[in-house]
Amino acid sequence: MDYCKIEKLEIKNFKTFSSVKFNFNEKINILTGVNNSGKTTVLEAIALWNECFCKLIKPVQRADEKLGIVKGQYRLGNKINYFDYNDIVSVRSPNYEDIFYNLDILNKIILKATIKKGESYIDISFQISKSSGSNYEIKLIEDDNFTYNKFNELFEKFPLPINTIFASPISNILLNEEFKTEPVIKDNIAKRESIKVIRNRLYNLSDDVFLEFEKVISFILGSEIKLNTSADKKRDIKLDYNIQLNSKDISKNLSLVGSGTLQIIEILLSIFDEKKDLNIVLLDEPDSHIHRDIQKRLIKVLIEHTPNTQIFLTTHNESLIRSSKPEFIFHLESNTEKEYFPIIFNNNESIEKGLQPTKQIKILQSLGSESALDFINALEADRLLFVEGKTDPLYIDMIINKKYYDKQYNIMYWSFEGIDNIFKHILSYKELFSCIKNKKTLWEKSALIFDRDYFTDKQALNLEKELSKKLEIPVYIWNFYTLEAVLLTDLAKFTNLLFDFIKSKQIECNKDDIKRYLDSEINRIIDSKKNFFNEKKGEIIKWIDNRRANLEDNRLPRNILPDEIAFSDIEKFHLSQLNSGNLSSLANKDDIHEIIKSVLSNYKIDDITFSDIINVININSYFDEWSSMINKIFLKNL
Repeated sequence: MDYCKIEKLEIKNFKTFSSVKFNFNEKINILTGVNNSGKTTVLEAIALWNECFCKLIKPVQRADEKLGIVKGQYRLGNKINYFDYNDIVSVRSPNYEDIFYNLDILNKIILKATIKKGESYIDISFQISKSSGSNYEIKLIEDDNFTYNKFNELFEKFPLPINTIFASPISNILLNEEFKTEPVIKDNIAKRESIKVIRNRLYNLSDDVFLEFEKVISFILGSEIKLNTSADKKRDIKLDYNIQLNSKDISKNLSLVGSGTLQIIEILLSIFDEKKDLNIVLLDEPDSHIHRDIQKRLIKVLIEHTPNTQIFLTTHNESLIRSSKPEFIFHLESNTEKEYFPIIFNNNESIEKGLQPTKQIKILQSLGSESALDFINALEADRLLFVEGKTDPLYIDMIINKKYYDKQYNIMYWSFEGIDNIFKHILSYKELFSCIKNKKTLWEKSALIFDRDYFTDKQALNLEKELSKKLEIPVYIWNFYTLEAVLLTDLAKFTNLLFDFIKSKQIECNKDDIKRYLDSEINRIIDSKKNFFNEKKGEIIKWIDNRRANLEDNRLPRNILPDEIAFSDIEKFHLSQLNSGNLSSLANKDDIHEIIKSVLSNYKIDDITFSDIINVININSYFDEWSSMINKIFLKNL
């Protein structure tokens, strides 16, 4: 079943925002920024949009041909609807004017959400403006033109198809709690007072869900957690829960545990709540009172175990930001008018050699972190990957994310600016990084990946085996000349990839034409390389000499490149590949760029990079080589 998600949110004239737009992630959205940048205001805007929806939703009593709705369907209020400001519970505003930008009641608040379900979209926009007395006027914008047919198709679980829970930081719970009815529980949740009914929410979990709840909280807290109650709703008024924090712990009243554990219970109850068409969890600084290792496991759960729920959380916690993928992070600035995207789309800064800077580093610096160092990220990472060039991290990250988007992991990259530097320095790095430890040494978390260049299949396999044995870390050599040449290993998938890219530009095309253009350009380049080894013999012999020196420096077997037959083996291997129509063993970055450029020129598309192309990867265009690399280098970490 497809669930609805908020894809975009536009906020106008609400509290600190004049006009901002957010392009959200369908799983988790982490809002960070300096104090008073509007992090909590975004959560309140979502909550207020939801409250407008819930206040206006009502069944259709009489068919309306103009609106295209029939009796039994649902609509969003009348043309004009009035609500007392004291009845607005989703926003904390002591005064009537507090919700308006610059406290100016003449401003009209607009909250526009673009809802996506599968491939279908609908915009739902509410306007909130001043009215007489203490009333607000709330209405659906463009009610006369609203697509109610699509609205009633996207949402199914009427009368209340949206479940929104707003959880705030907590330090303790009520000493005593009584059984409450479902409407009272929902009312407390709506008022952001869900902690007052935390025991009721535990009690209302079904037996199966409760067991899963205990399993997940045990994983997050790192010990076996047991929750129990002897209360019976049919018999008792008072509701108590006891908790056992590990197998050796005594069972104690829930009110006696620390604020960190209570915070985790509150968050998990939010994601274990009953599922509707659109399920939203709003978490305001959920990392309060929580140890950083628990934060990392919490984020892992929020990403990997909540496919039906969209989560929005605020934080300025350094550890949580470090451990979160940039695809999920939004950095708010003190700017009342701006369009926000995840920081993965920020301009990528890279260096030729050394530890590649993360997207998070500038955020941490702007938040005043005294330890905003990427080396700390490397210590906390799941993998430290040594690569040849500064663009490799971008490509490899895209490749992994396309397949493991729903997994939480943290990879850091160290670029060597070429294979010569890898061989020259790698043993020194082994010695150094084996001494630097955070649970595991940096070296134990390391892996090495580089291009095959001129090596034959046999030579590359032997080198990979010997290097892995010598370095005692996973080593992966691409099965083609350079990383980009993977596109030539499966022309059907390359065709699909180009087809998807062209279609993304709203340009008509068909796969047969693309395949014809592709074959023509590949054959042209193959023909141009038939005399390659006569023209480049001196260059290749120099390359062989350098690789032999690398092998000797690292005390690796010389027979990987035998003196007498190294060149002839390389020439024979690559010519055989070319003669069979396989260009991947000799295609360099420029060749791949020329092929893509030539095909796309037929559709008047230019200035395209390799990353632009692989950004449209899907299951039909995912290359086997990428899966092989992931299986060897990363799989146990994902």
